[in-house]
Amino acid sequence: MAWLSGHAIFFVFLRGMLVNVITPVPLDTLFTYNVPESMQQAICVGCRVIVPLGRTRRVCGIVAAVGVEQQPGQTVRDILEVPDSGPMVLERQLEFFRWMWEYHICTPADVLKAALPAGLRPDSAKAEKPYKPRTDTFVRLGREAAGKDLKYTSVLFNARQKAQLRTFDLFLELAGEDRSMPVTKSHLMSAGASAAGLKSLLESGMLELYQVEVGRLPRFEGATVPPFELSAAQNVALDRIKDSFRTKNVCLLHGVTSCGKTEIYIHLIAECLSQGRQVLYLLPEIALTTQIMHRLARVFGDRMCVYHSGCADTIRAEVWRRQAGDSPYGLVLGARSAVMLPFRNLGLVIVDEEHESSYKQEDPSPRYNGRNSAIMLASLYGARVLLGSATPSIESYCHATGGKYGLVELGERYRQLAMPAVDVVDVADLRKRRYMQGLFSPQLIGALKDTIARGSQAILFLNRRGYGSVVECPDCGWTQKCDCCDVSLTFNKDSGVGRCHYCGRSYAVPELCPECGTGHLRSRGYGTQRIEEEVQRLLPGARVARLDLDSAKNGYETILNDFQEGRTDILIGTQMVSKGLDFENVGVVGIMQADSLMSYPDFRSAERAYQLMSQVAGRAGRHKGQGLVILQTRQADNALLAQVRSGDYPAFYASQMNERCMFMYPPYSRLTVVSLKGMDEKAVVMAADAVCKALGSRFGIERILGPDAPVVARVQYRYIRRVMIKAGLDMTSALSRRLILESVAECGGLLHGISVSFDVDPS
Repeated sequence: MAWLSGHAIFFVFLRGMLVNVITPVPLDTLFTYNVPESMQQAICVGCRVIVPLGRTRRVCGIVAAVGVEQQPGQTVRDILEVPDSGPMVLERQLEFFRWMWEYHICTPADVLKAALPAGLRPDSAKAEKPYKPRTDTFVRLGREAAGKDLKYTSVLFNARQKAQLRTFDLFLELAGEDRSMPVTKSHLMSAGASAAGLKSLLESGMLELYQVEVGRLPRFEGATVPPFELSAAQNVALDRIKDSFRTKNVCLLHGVTSCGKTEIYIHLIAECLSQGRQVLYLLPEIALTTQIMHRLARVFGDRMCVYHSGCADTIRAEVWRRQAGDSPYGLVLGARSAVMLPFRNLGLVIVDEEHESSYKQEDPSPRYNGRNSAIMLASLYGARVLLGSATPSIESYCHATGGKYGLVELGERYRQLAMPAVDVVDVADLRKRRYMQGLFSPQLIGALKDTIARGSQAILFLNRRGYGSVVECPDCGWTQKCDCCDVSLTFNKDSGVGRCHYCGRSYAVPELCPECGTGHLRSRGYGTQRIEEEVQRLLPGARVARLDLDSAKNGYETILNDFQEGRTDILIGTQMVSKGLDFENVGVVGIMQADSLMSYPDFRSAERAYQLMSQVAGRAGRHKGQGLVILQTRQADNALLAQVRSGDYPAFYASQMNERCMFMYPPYSRLTVVSLKGMDEKAVVMAADAVCKALGSRFGIERILGPDAPVVARVQYRYIRRVMIKAGLDMTSALSRRLILESVAECGGLLHGISVSFDVDPS
């Protein structure tokens, strides 16, 4: 089956022209359609088409190949409509999309649904309501005004046409002496034009209206400035990155927090744009884009745009259309979904905070990693990739030290500021001696009071939102759980309900225990809401704000801006506060419960804990003085905490590599998780056992883990079992995919009513 024509736009003018189309049908195949002769000039690879599907459905699809052959016995129907005048998906994008659905074991429809904004993607609900560009109505001289002397307009109208004369004079004034200034109808009316006068002028042909696409994209106001001058250490790092790019396509910039990585990025971006090539700048969190956007806009102005899932769908559709057109933006700043955008001449990809798990798409399919996908995308364009992090992922650091990637180290902070001091506080010992003040150690309370008295600010980090972790009965131990998920509810004090963080359902908290009928329920454990309440009780004069998924619904930009501008003294947050934010006046960082980070049942838990603690610690003392980090824990003698305290990443890396080599985890293998979900628990267990056996016969039983239940084994009434495959590095991804699909197909009879999904390279 032909995949792509030899050119991005390949026109065929023959009757009976056939094309392959990606449709929103969740099948691992493309559909073939005939192009009526009247539409053949408009058809090209990557263009959108409206096609029939089934008896009554009309859906929007993307042409993947032109000039294909009809297969024996194949029924071919006609394309109904071609809504665009050019491709909406470029040739290299189609290659990238194909790699994505093959590598991640999903369907073409999954990839296209994830990639295209809702107004453009092949979705039947949107097929009848495609995206429409925003237009504005403009006014210009009409046919009757041609050849007339417009210097003396009074002779063109009689004495009773005062409204027409006034309106016409206003138009000429707004259009300028050479009539080159565009004049909108709304501007003309707001300047004092008469509606009746304008209507008469339009009817007489002296003026006429026309439509112009004006767009919805925001414009960056103000003059641009050159990038800041780099320090000596930054210049050395920049030169080494350029040297690395001469021999390697990917380079890892391992720089401590606040070393000035962003300014190095800006210099690289400016150089790439000056060469006429495009840049993709990826960030792990939407919350980071606002702060970075202002820094980049100051230098690059209207040459950049912002793209992420938080943007309005019309904005995303407009960015997409512009990137697919002839005048795309040079610089795109965005979260992981920006890797899906069209690029015509990509030269550089920057993946900031490359270690972050937020780059991984968990649900729905495709479950791709933005960092890995960006590396693949860049390879299709011959572009270079710069990965940046103070705490690189184990895999990236392994590739860098092993020679696959370039490696550049930047070990000093900008202006040679000292790294923050880390004080590990043993809360277990303090509780025994009754020194704890609620959830706070005397050291942390004292540090908060001192920093506020000095006019500085503080950040408190706890990776759990809500008020309490569990609603329970103190007498019998009953806990309130979600009816459709196998998980306890988190108490939310703002709304007074128990909330499931997996399905989103909320439940009223009963006054008495439904199990024993005697105990008054209470919340056990604590989250960011509880920390906020305790801080307000202990420091009544402090201005406190909270940043987590609950509070961010009301606008994370306002929360961050208030903290940036000094209107907040203490910011309490989850991991959203750990990712690359740059605040000038933070003197103290408190890590409230380090133990919960280290005890998660996953082989990456130590890596994530080290990264999170090191990153949030790096928010302190970034611009003046040495910052202080107070780390509260019950495991003060844990070796991981000693590594965080010393900032010794190489020692941490070495210890993790020893463990992973012993148990054959990445980077010594490639993982794929097969998940089975269904309403009947026994059927799911039986199917998972069969799939596990089939996989073992192909990969070797020593390469298979499971089947087992995840930490949360039931979500939305559906039971879950998982099987993990540790494929050897000598096995290609194509062979691994084939063996996995063969194994699942072998168990087809047991999979009735059970959905099977795949997660390649799970995070």
